[in-house]
Amino acid sequence: MTRVDFYILPEAGLDARHNFACRLVEKMYRLSQDVCVLTPNAQQCSDFGQRLWAYNPTSFIPHRCRTDEQSESHEQTDKVWVTHGDELLQHHNVLVNLSCEQPVHFSRFERLLEVVVPDKDVVQASRQRYRFYQERGYPIANHDMRR
Repeated sequence: MTRVDFYILPEAGLDARHNFACRLVEKMYRLSQDVCVLTPNAQQCSDFGQRLWAYNPTSFIPHRCRTDEQSESHEQTDKVWVTHGDELLQHHNVLVNLSCEQPVHFSRFERLLEVVVPDKDVVQASRQRYRFYQERGYPIANHDMRR
């Protein structure tokens, strides 16, 4: 069963959310986990891919961005994917959800990481997803990064 982790951040905004997601991706990559990052649209997919390239100048996180059905095929050696749209998800160990919707195929993953910032819309959508996972018996862990 998929394990769900909610990371509650002290800072609001897309930059804070994406920077923390980069940190999570880097950690999972260093642990040799296959990671998929789900963004809400093609523009954020591209933007997050660019952010990953520049995130840490002393490390390198190779990744591919997949923004539509015509994108390059999935390679077994690709450890990190950035995508949007549930129909584009491949199986990986970890899914980082940056969309405000519950991923349709999240149960394909061993872990689902939800990044929550104190923005009204993000918090409201995160609470709905939390209830959804909880009602279905998924194990949930909360990580309060505000402390």
